[in-house]
Formats: sequence, C-alpha cells, structure tokens
Amino acid sequence: MSPLSSLTKTQIRDRIRGALLGNAVGDAYGLATEFMPKRAAVERYGNGPIAFGLEPGYPVWEDSHRCILERNDFTDDTDQMLLMLQSLQQTADGILHPLNFAKKMAEWNDFGFPELGTPARGIGYTVGQVMGHNEFRTNPHKAAFVIWDEAGRNLAPNGAVMRTAPVGIEHFWDEPRVVQNALAAAKITHADPRSVIAALVSAVLISRLLRGGGQDPEADRNRIWNPKLAGSGDDQTTVRYKGELLEYLRRGSDFDGNRTRSPEYEAETPDKKFKHKDFRALQAKRLAHEAAHPPNLPEPHPVVEWNKDRPKPVPRPHIGWAGIDAVGEDTAMGALARQVLDDYKFLLLETDVVPLPRGPQPLSYQQRWTEELLASCFPQNMNQLELGSASAMGYAYKCIGIAYYGATRNLDPSPDPAQPEYQGPSGLFRGLMEQVTLEGGDADTNAAVMGSLLGARFGLEEGVPRGWWTGLQHLDWLNGTIDQYLDRVMGQFEEAENAAES
Repeated sequence: MSPLSSLTKTQIRDRIRGALLGNAVGDAYGLATEFMPKRAAVERYGNGPIAFGLEPGYPVWEDSHRCILERNDFTDDTDQMLLMLQSLQQTADGILHPLNFAKKMAEWNDFGFPELGTPARGIGYTVGQVMGHNEFRTNPHKAAFVIWDEAGRNLAPNGAVMRTAPVGIEHFWDEPRVVQNALAAAKITHADPRSVIAALVSAVLISRLLRGGGQDPEADRNRIWNPKLAGSGDDQTTVRYKGELLEYLRRGSDFDGNRTRSPEYEAETPDKKFKHKDFRALQAKRLAHEAAHPPNLPEPHPVVEWNKDRPKPVPRPHIGWAGIDAVGEDTAMGALARQVLDDYKFLLLETDVVPLPRGPQPLSYQQRWTEELLASCFPQNMNQLELGSASAMGYAYKCIGIAYYGATRNLDPSPDPAQPEYQGPSGLFRGLMEQVTLEGGDADTNAAVMGSLLGARFGLEEGVPRGWWTGLQHLDWLNGTIDQYLDRVMGQFEEAENAAES
C-alpha cells in the first residue's frame, strides 16, 4: 500500500477514468432537460427512463437547443474540462498555468474543437463575458473581477465547477497543489468566492477519493490530507498558508491598488508557453477516422417533424430503486465530504472579496455564504435545492450541492431484483442521473459534476453504466486523450511514491 494512496494503481486508473468519463456522461445525459422547468421535463419524459447511449427510453426532446445530431454528445461543460486537461498535459509539470489555460479557452471560443469537429457550444453568460474582455488573454483574473464587479458583485454561476475534475486528478496525492490549481483555474473566469470555493471543494473531494478516502471514517479523520492545514489555530505555518490562499482569492480585484489588480503571472517559458493547435492536421485526422469508422448518427429532419410520433410518457409504477432521498447517506462518504468543507470554509468566512455594502445585514456575506454552502451540500432532501427554479438554476451552490448530495448516497439496500440495472454502484449512478435530470434546470452541469464525483468514488468499470459511456460520441478520441493523460499522471505518481518511500 502506498503512503500516498490506499488504492492500488489499477483502482486509481479506473477512478480517474470514472471521474473524467462520468463528467462527460452526466453532461450528455443532462442535456435532455437542460433549461427546462421540472413540469416540462416530467411532461416529456414522465419518470423515465430517457434514451441514452446504447440503451432505450423516451427519446430526447427535439428543439433548437437539442439537435438530433448531438445525441449522446457532451456540451461546453466537458469541452472546458478537456481544455483544462490539455493545458495540464501540454505543460506537464503538475501546475495549472492560468495564462496557458486562458489562451486555450480563447482559442476554443474562436474556433471550437478541431479534434471533434464541434464549435464552442452553450457558453454561459459569465464565461462568455470574461472571454470577451480585452485583457482575458494577458490578465484573466482581472478580467473575471471586472465582469463580476460591473454586474454588481452578485453573480456566482457554476461555470468554474463543471470543468474542475482535472485539477482534482492532477497531482491528486499533493493536496496543496490541488488547491493551488483549483483556485487558479476557477479564477480565470469567476471572481465570486462562492463559485471559486465550489470548484475547490469539488476538486479536493476528487483528490481525496483517489487517495482512498470515503471508506473508513476514523482513518479519514486521523489522516493529514493537507499538511499545511495540520497545525493548530495559531501555528504560523498554517496561519501563513491560509493567508496566502485568501490573498489568492483577491487576485485581479481592485483591492490594494495595482498589486492585486494586476497580479504577476509566471513567465511563459518555451515549454510552458501556449501552443496553437494545428487545425489542418487535427481536422484531417478526424476526417480520416470518421471515414474508417462512420459515426452512427440519426438522420436530420425538418422542424415540422420534430417530436413527430413521439410516445406519450406513461409513469413507471416503480423507478427501479428506492430513490435519492430514501437511500440515505453513506456514513464514510458523508464524513469525508464534511471534512473537506470544514477544512476550506475559512476561505468564505475570512475573505474580503464581497459585494459592496447595501445597508444593514443580519448576517455578513461571509457568514451567509458559508451557512448556505453547508445547507446546499447536505440538504434534508433534493427538493430543498429547487434545481428546476428558473431564477437561480445556474447558481454554483445548486450544482455543488446536488453533486455532494448525490455522491454521498448509500447504495440501495433493497434493490428490485426485477430491475438489476439499478443495483450496485452503476445502478446508483443510473438512478441518480435519472432523478436529477428530471428536475430540469441546469441539468447537464448538475449531472456532470455529480458524475465526476461518483466516478472518482466508484471508478468507471463498476460505477458508470456500460451501455451509457460506451455510447458516447467521440469515444475513441476521448479514450486516447484520457489514456495519454493517465500515463503521465500515474508516472508522476510513481515517482512521488518512490520518493516518499525512500
């Protein structure tokens, strides 16, 4: 057993694949109801199942947002996750370099994914506004703050959370590095501390799951996950470290004049400098692959034939499992998730990056934000999150809330033997995805983040329905890209393991 992870290398590889492909599956599955109110989702799909991957169900509703050619395809959520992975893979030093990642985002915004033949789709308001700022490529943290400030410092969307899985995987055995990368990546487009911390706690939970957390509450409680937080309240190493993280939250802001407004970025050395993609070569490679392996896509048809002859949903008498609320919380997973929030809630409680004062408040922004995060991640039931509410469907706390709630659920203790597809870890994944997606709202992002956490908890082979992930569009390219990334990450893990044992 490694001192850095209690899992075998085979288990770690499977969990990394689970986190990345679980993100893509959740994103693609949730598109079926993205931006729908719950009422509309139920009218169109009943209580499921929704056709996905290689498996049958009610066909995805056709409209201008859900093109029939995009069945089983992921959206901008996974696109941005893959851009982050590509940035990390290019620099290959375990560090998320903000300028490199920002320029990859900008290139994608302009030209899409040549490897996949897809444009930049479904970009959210905040990400789009920040990428449109004239300093985004040179000072993304400032650009993010300017957009947040101009909007009244009250936008905390989920765009930083949905793409965060790679920074939970990169150097997963080194939590200070995971935290550093998560902050850097989130702040490229999001300045609100709620968005940033939601991304951070998602990444940290993934990293701890890859180290074997979530199986033994006592062992997790006694483990030193982040040695820089291991000191007592007045330990100078811990105090200094917390101060550095709080200062990072201020990067790009107008606090303290130019020092935080124009933060220093690392020098772009030749091996870390952004490299443009070779669009012609990538396109040629894609077209050659498609010629040899034609994608199995439905034929497009006129608008007047959308949803023609669509079956009327008939509610199932039983959804195949007890349900998200009824199965309850897994003791070890719940303890680990609470431990992550307890370790990093100081970033909300002590930050001064808050909206401007608007008269007397019963609670400070910091206290309110912290209490709301805890309530969102550990609600009494799913309805408490109001996922389909139109007024705040893209809110970061709804996304991380349902992701934490779903990822900490028990396996169904009394599965229906007549529906074996709902048994075990993959059955839990299936049931959770169905229920969360049928809530509507920002369903693809909610399902993507939950999928990444469940994949990191259970792995791909046992944790994600095989008929779903093997039916994803672009699977060959995804597998190749993930395998190259995995080989590098695991190689660096073995080096760190050997150093720790020597």
